[in-house]
Amino acid sequence: MLSQSEIDALLKGAIEVDQKDGQESVNLAELINQGGEQRGRAETEGGKKVTSYNFWSPDRFSKEQMRAVELVHEDLTERLTTSLPTFLRTNLRPRLVHTEQGRFHDFLKDFPPNSLFHMINLAPLPSQVVITMSPNISYLILEQRLGGKIEGRYQDRPLTEIDQSLLRGLVEHMLGDIKAAWSKVVSVEPTLEDSTTNQHWVQMIMGNERVMLLTFELNIQGTTGTMSLFIPFNTLKPIANVLNPHIWIAGRKEQQQDYTTREKVLQNMQRVTLPIRVPLGQAELRLREILNLAVGDVIQLDTSIREPLVVEVARRKRFTGRVGRSGRNIAIQINGVIREPADPTDEIER
Repeated sequence: MLSQSEIDALLKGAIEVDQKDGQESVNLAELINQGGEQRGRAETEGGKKVTSYNFWSPDRFSKEQMRAVELVHEDLTERLTTSLPTFLRTNLRPRLVHTEQGRFHDFLKDFPPNSLFHMINLAPLPSQVVITMSPNISYLILEQRLGGKIEGRYQDRPLTEIDQSLLRGLVEHMLGDIKAAWSKVVSVEPTLEDSTTNQHWVQMIMGNERVMLLTFELNIQGTTGTMSLFIPFNTLKPIANVLNPHIWIAGRKEQQQDYTTREKVLQNMQRVTLPIRVPLGQAELRLREILNLAVGDVIQLDTSIREPLVVEVARRKRFTGRVGRSGRNIAIQINGVIREPADPTDEIER
C-alpha cells in the first residue's frame, strides 16, 4: 500500500526502482508512459481505428436505417430531375452528396441569416421536416421564375415577401415527388406548414432535436449550390422497423387497409348518379305507317310480356327485371344479374 506522499512522488516521476546485480534504476513514471506509447504504436501498427464517441450527441440512426433513407432520397433526386426543369424552365439536376446526423442547433449556426427555411409535415408521421437552399441557388431560382437571365452572380440581400412566396411555390411543387419517393416505405401526405427566415423561430419549433441531415448538390447553368434536408429522429421512429434497404429495393411493402378512407370513398360513391334505362322492345315501321298512326293504334314490339326486360346502367347491360307498379308509379323489379364476358380490349388496356 502506497502512502499519499509516495503516490504524489509517483505521479511526478520521482520514484525509481533499484535493480539487482548492478543494473541501473528504473523510473516508474517513464516505464508506465513507455508502456502506453508502445500500446498506442501497437494499435496503430495493427491497423486498428479508434473512433471517438460523443456521449452528448450519440447516434440514433443505424447504418441500415440511414442507407434506407438515402435510397428514398436518391429516388427523390431522380424524380426532381424530371419535374423541376419543367417548373423552372431550365436544366437542374440535384444529387445527394452527403448524409450526417447530429443536433439541429449545431447545424443551424452554419447557415447564413438570410436563409429561407421551409417546414414540411409528413402526415401521419410526427414532427416536421425542414428544407432550406443556399442563398445563391435561391436567388438564381427567383431570377429564372421572374423571367430574368441567369448570370451566375447574385446580390446578398434579405428576401422579400414576394421572393418567399415564389420559393414556397417551388417547395409545394416538390411535395408530390416527396410523397412518391416515400411511397415504398410509408404512405405520407406532405404539406408545407410554414416558411420563414427567422432562425430563432425555426430553433424554437425544432428544439434540440436529433436529426439526420441530407445535403443535395444543385447545379443551375454552371452555378452550384446546396439544398439541405433535416429529418428529426422522432419522425422516423414510428417506421424504424421498415427502414430497411432490402425492403426498399425489393419494393416489398405491407398493404394496410385504411378503413376511414375506404368509408369516405364509399360515401362519396353512393352520392354518384347513374342513368338507368329499361328498353321495352323494338319495332320497325315504314314511314307511311308512321304517318298514318292515330290515337288508339297498337304497335307490336319484338318482346313478349313473359320475357324479362334488360336493365341498362350507364349504357351497360347489368340486370334483368319485370315491369310492374309501385303505388302510382311504373316500376321495374330486379330478378337477375347479367355477367358480361370480359372484353379483350379491356385486358389490353389494363
